[in-house]
Amino acid sequence: MKNANTRGALFIKECEGVFRLKVPFDDLYTSVFLMQTDEGAVLVDCGTTRSDVEELLLPALAAHGVTEKMLFGILLSHRHDDHAGGLPFLLAHFPTLRVLAEGARLPDGIERYALAGHTADSVGVLDTRTGTLVTGDGLQFDGVTHYPRTVRDEAGYFRTLDRIEADARVEHMLFSHAYDPWQKDSVHGRAEVLAAVALCRKLMK
Repeated sequence: MKNANTRGALFIKECEGVFRLKVPFDDLYTSVFLMQTDEGAVLVDCGTTRSDVEELLLPALAAHGVTEKMLFGILLSHRHDDHAGGLPFLLAHFPTLRVLAEGARLPDGIERYALAGHTADSVGVLDTRTGTLVTGDGLQFDGVTHYPRTVRDEAGYFRTLDRIEADARVEHMLFSHAYDPWQKDSVHGRAEVLAAVALCRKLMK
């Protein structure tokens, strides 16, 4: 899915307190998420390149009224470049920004959410206040354009699907890309969450 018109984009509201910034990547896009809390905002992922950070992410944060001091920290969904490649460039501008590694405290209402499958260490972030789960690449569907589904840990992936299916708190899911054949980058409502999980499971057969 081509999305060449993302330069100069802003954070767009997906759910209450949760915003998405679309960042160009190859002939599609990846996403940076901003989750606002009373303790500060949490970034999820940071784009790929220096230009992503300096020409897109930093201006979008400024336009959203978010300064370095207002950020609680950044959590990386996994270490692939389209999600984490921008980190050194972001830290060069925001040297006090905390990288929220496993075990780090998160703001009240925000939980790290294990999503093994795409990689063994893939994680999402659940906003328990609104039931919004940012999945990164945790759900793969059938891949995206010329990047086919990549599941490194098949058993872990089925555990991920089982967990989301059983977790009634998850009312919305936000994906980093619009995956094939679903062609949506978000789902809203418990019925659509369950339909997305069922499709992921079906495509693994």
